[in-house]
Amino acid sequence: MELNRFARIGKGVLTKAIGLQKNYVEVYSKGSDLLNESKSNCFTCSNYQKKEELKLLGMDKEAEQIHCSCHECPHSVWEPSYIIQKRYINEKNRYGYQPTLKSNAIKLFLLYHFLQPDGHGFIKDICIKDLAGTIGCTAATINACNDALRDYGYCYFSHSGIHDRYINILLPEYKNYHKTAAEGGRGYITMSDSMLFDLCGIGNLNTLRLNIKGILEVDNASYSDVQSNMVSSVVSQYQRLRGFLPSYCKRNVIQKALEQSDTIFDLSFDERNVTFSIKEKYAQKNMRKNMMENIKESLIDHVEHINTILEDAPGTEQPEEKERFDTILSMIGITPSSKYPCLCLTHSDYEDLSSLALQYNLHMVHMALNQIYNKYILKDRPIEKIGALARTIIRRKSFILEAS
Repeated sequence: MELNRFARIGKGVLTKAIGLQKNYVEVYSKGSDLLNESKSNCFTCSNYQKKEELKLLGMDKEAEQIHCSCHECPHSVWEPSYIIQKRYINEKNRYGYQPTLKSNAIKLFLLYHFLQPDGHGFIKDICIKDLAGTIGCTAATINACNDALRDYGYCYFSHSGIHDRYINILLPEYKNYHKTAAEGGRGYITMSDSMLFDLCGIGNLNTLRLNIKGILEVDNASYSDVQSNMVSSVVSQYQRLRGFLPSYCKRNVIQKALEQSDTIFDLSFDERNVTFSIKEKYAQKNMRKNMMENIKESLIDHVEHINTILEDAPGTEQPEEKERFDTILSMIGITPSSKYPCLCLTHSDYEDLSSLALQYNLHMVHMALNQIYNKYILKDRPIEKIGALARTIIRRKSFILEAS
């Protein structure tokens, strides 16, 4: 059984799997940094005088442009401003409700995302024995977990007609991971296979839930701190953590559960809070960067494989060879033609396509490349930017699938 090095896993479905938080109020502060004109000694600056003159003339936009240039002044002193706001959180309304999963079912659900699902979330021919060996349980446990995942709506399975004790899996929410919030998406995290193995090595259910909760919280924090190169840490109150755990999980139970595993987080505790500091190799920024490089290498190999097949096209004159070659072309999605130019991509094209594959799925990018080759390159139609064309094809395909 071959696992991808990285996988996308939906935040919404993962939140439901470990347990929805009870309704709570989130108090937070926000505000842009303000220039302290007195400490910066702005009153003697020509830019300050020009900015004030523009304000008097009602030219606020021009004055704001000068104000923005003050960031580059070595004498400027900027101070944070705060606006206290309240946000009422109801995770049941946000994500919908599904029953919480047990330990092995959570691990199995995570594992399925590493088994190369296509754009619909479909995975075929998975060996039950291999699944059991990866998680560290029996085949009977895998069967019981699949029954629970099916009954709760996390995934559906059928027995493969090709091999005995092999199954096919459908992850119904997988096709929505890439969607924006306005389209009904809830985002996704990037997980590496090493993080998966660390999670599979956790025996205690509450420890597993708390580690996954920490991963989700740190990922959310990293999005609000995208300009920083530092690894984000999250401070969570025990009272908040108890909101998705069983009622017996008081402060000492939570602390003991977290202390059982230190492979993903460096943890610190005080009387009210737990601080989750994710290890450098598991920081989402680093994993997304590594995943992009991994996807780019895979795309390069894919295109080189296609070009190698296309280079053999001129030598297929005998009917048997031509029939064999047409079969190979059909398998890789290429339309038969009288000539087969190479699929030539630039470094920028690979960057754009890798970003698309990270957002959508590698299978969707392969599909888009096939259409680009068949409808544009074979027909010698001009292409301004392959990445933009691929995005259009994928979005159109996604819209058709959703409508159907």
